[in-house]
Amino acid sequence: MIATLLLVGFIGLVIYRLLAEEENPLDNLPGPPRKPIVGCVFEFLNLTPRVMFKKMRLYSEVYGGRYIVKILRRRILHLHNVNDVEIVLSHPRNIKKSKPYSFLEGWLGTGLLLSSGAKWHRRRKILTPTFHFNILKNFTNVMEERSRGLVDKLKEYDGKEVNLMPVISDCTLYTICETAMGTQLDSDSSTKTQEYKTAILQIGGLLMGRLTRVWLHNEYIFRKFPMGKQFEKCLEKVHSFADNVIMERKKNWKPGQSNAGEDDIGGKKRLAMLDVLLEAERKGEIDLEGIREEVNTFMFEGHDTTAMALVFGLMLLADHPEVQERIYEECQTILGDSDTTPTMSDLAEMKYLEAVIKEILRLYPSVPFIAREVTEDFMLGDVLVKKGTEVSIHIYDLHRLPELYPDPEAFKPERFLNQHPTHPYAFVPFSAGPRNCIGQRFALLEMKCMLSGVCRKFKLSPIVPGERPKLLADMVLRPVGPVCVKMHQR
Repeated sequence: MIATLLLVGFIGLVIYRLLAEEENPLDNLPGPPRKPIVGCVFEFLNLTPRVMFKKMRLYSEVYGGRYIVKILRRRILHLHNVNDVEIVLSHPRNIKKSKPYSFLEGWLGTGLLLSSGAKWHRRRKILTPTFHFNILKNFTNVMEERSRGLVDKLKEYDGKEVNLMPVISDCTLYTICETAMGTQLDSDSSTKTQEYKTAILQIGGLLMGRLTRVWLHNEYIFRKFPMGKQFEKCLEKVHSFADNVIMERKKNWKPGQSNAGEDDIGGKKRLAMLDVLLEAERKGEIDLEGIREEVNTFMFEGHDTTAMALVFGLMLLADHPEVQERIYEECQTILGDSDTTPTMSDLAEMKYLEAVIKEILRLYPSVPFIAREVTEDFMLGDVLVKKGTEVSIHIYDLHRLPELYPDPEAFKPERFLNQHPTHPYAFVPFSAGPRNCIGQRFALLEMKCMLSGVCRKFKLSPIVPGERPKLLADMVLRPVGPVCVKMHQR
């Protein structure tokens, strides 16, 4: 009897709090229909990742560049207006990630991606030097070796159709391990490598499934459901893989040692990322759990996002032979007809290829949405955005605004060749402002190595000319099915 009364009282309190909300200026913005108490909950229940992606596109089209979605007491402000995006991303203090990111904590902990405040500043300060120019310069050799390995693998498909994702993701995973982690994966790791990549794909699906089931947002309840138990199994695989990378590097690491070469700035040796973390552990600035957080974060972000960008990029190149030829000619001009290995300065000269990569990332930004939780009231033009509001920025839609990019669905690298976007926040595939992606130069350099290597040795053609894959809402932008092209050796 007492338990029943307590339950009724609790339900009554929840209803009262929902009904007794104070007025919020954001409620005057357009958005999907809101029902009393529950808001837009039923609009999102049990949506598949594909339907979720389509719904987000529809809402942006119907409600414009600024609209509100209300889920119970949560208000989620959705933006793709370029001026609004600048205000949010450039804010020096509203850098906290929104609630759905907390679903990743079991996997990534509260490392650089998910932390905020003092912890985020400490980690950013530790890790920023690891992506210095001189470190990247030394990584170029590894990236080029992996590029040649990719070319050798693709030769097996000469004249045939190839499913790009498995081949490309192997390449980017081995690259991030050998560069930032200082650990070379060998053939004995192939099974665990595949398990790791499969587990990441499964984690993305599970997180999207959880997002559309509000009753699973509570961590304790989620872990009791089959979806939560499957999530735990995936975590075991990805954590085991990352732990092996850490332990392998620790076995061979000594204070002051680096796999990144002897270049230094101002007499201070520059170390690769995992070396820096191990050095910070020695100094008491981070513990082993903190190292795990950052390694798990960079293992995922350093291979999966770049892999998807390369997959979409090769798909676009296959459909545009004239762009392939310009890349090939540029490489020939800079490197000649030989099998010369490009240096970092050679890669820097490839201005057309750089424009191609930017246009790939405009059309297919690896992270199509990013979100913040507002920790300090601010004005968005004439609208007050209160503390506690969540803000979702639609990079995918921002990059397709016709006022910024005429004929936005067309693949036109020349957009970035002789001119730049008219607004500094019109092109943000790596976010922008204080919370921009720390590894963006690494990713761009890797893409240059891989795409130049492939275009020097192959001509690509589409399976179905003009066909574009259907896309999913996931941790990164993904196609519904495989992305395939045909490879023809030059």
